[in-house]
Amino acid sequence: MNHQDVRKGITNARFNEKNSSILFTEISIVSIAIGFSTSSWILFGVSLLGLILILQIKTLALILCVIFSIMWAVIGYYLGEMISGTNAAVVLTIIGFLAGLGANLSALEWVEDIGK
Repeated sequence: MNHQDVRKGITNARFNEKNSSILFTEISIVSIAIGFSTSSWILFGVSLLGLILILQIKTLALILCVIFSIMWAVIGYYLGEMISGTNAAVVLTIIGFLAGLGANLSALEWVEDIGK
């Protein structure tokens, strides 16, 4: 392995680690929303631990990443509608989904690297 490969690996690992904070923030928000909406600390804790454990099962982790990316697309849609109507909503929906998917998949790569 040459110097450039090592540098690329370190840079990629740092990028993935930064994106992991996005994934864990999404997990926290969903768990808080579940706990708050049900007024249950138990459901908050179970959902938090359950979502973190899901990250250890490749297929379920990918599904979770897509769901979170869809949530970013929905946010993009509503922001676009507020800003400038349907055209902006469509563009921001696509950008939100792709950006969310990219961030979540790189975070998932970091989770896999840490688990090794």
